[in-house]
Amino acid sequence: MKGIKTAGILFLLLIVASGSIFAGGGGQSGGQQDGKVYEFSLGSAYDGKAPPFLAGVKFAEDVKAATGGKVIINTFSNSALGTEREQFIAVAADELEFTVGGILTVDMYCPEYGFLAAPYLYKNMAHIRAVMDSPIGAKMKERLKANNVNLIGVNYRGERHTSSNRPIRTPADVRGLKIRMTEMPSWVAIWGAGGLGGTTVPIVLGELYSSLQTGVVEASEGPYEQLATYKLYEVQKYLINTGHVKEWCGLYASEKMLASLPAEYRKIIEEKAVSCMTDYGSKLAEEKAGEFRAELLKGGMEEINIDPVVFTNAVQTVYERFFRETWTASTFAEIQGFAR
Repeated sequence: MKGIKTAGILFLLLIVASGSIFAGGGGQSGGQQDGKVYEFSLGSAYDGKAPPFLAGVKFAEDVKAATGGKVIINTFSNSALGTEREQFIAVAADELEFTVGGILTVDMYCPEYGFLAAPYLYKNMAHIRAVMDSPIGAKMKERLKANNVNLIGVNYRGERHTSSNRPIRTPADVRGLKIRMTEMPSWVAIWGAGGLGGTTVPIVLGELYSSLQTGVVEASEGPYEQLATYKLYEVQKYLINTGHVKEWCGLYASEKMLASLPAEYRKIIEEKAVSCMTDYGSKLAEEKAGEFRAELLKGGMEEINIDPVVFTNAVQTVYERFFRETWTASTFAEIQGFAR
């Protein structure tokens, strides 16, 4: 496979997804049930206990039940099928049928919509949901689909916070901080030298714990769920409630695969994606956030609250540059107009 690089992963997918190799390509687009059994794979870089992945598991179970066992989706967590980026590439290449992943897809396939994942830009989860439910969100999804990456179920994962081995209370405290950061240009700019003044280091999730343990980096960011499931309380002293990203993630599918299915099966998949990811998954993420936060504090982390407005004001010049040069699908004023 082009997107998932190791031979071991390739062999695993060929075995598990053999049903899709033989059945998926022969589906009758727009037709009725054809009696075939379709067997697909759903991968994720998220931990097996993460609410978005659990929503993906429920999606697989519900699709199997609704199709009478004619569509079987095998689920794999913890980067078993490759890194998040590799899985997105594989879906785009029609080499992986489904992935539950984050907002890296925006920068990969439609960077003009990068504001949908920008740190310190949204006031609350209702704010980002309003933008995603607007024509702006709909157009972004069309851009993804044009790259064969169909966002069939949006999951509202919650806020991302910061863990660190030094206290952070003001933007000045970020200067010189070595922080693990996903490879999104706007995130690197906002947290890095041109923004808050930290040093961003790209590290895959599977190597995060060891990188913090050995001092390769001294801080990270993510939802309470990520910080807890990766046991960062064992290697991080402070939990800083930055709430810098109001995060959505989602269930992505290969559009070519969906188009090859009988119409009834495609409809079931799309309906279950919404009911499981958007409805069930978002509620589960909200309910579990408090539990994961409590786990971090029980593990010994010291909690610090910050004033997000101060941090937002500190990166205004970064926003201005990105809306001018890259985020051309909207404006700062238009996005702020969706605030609730």
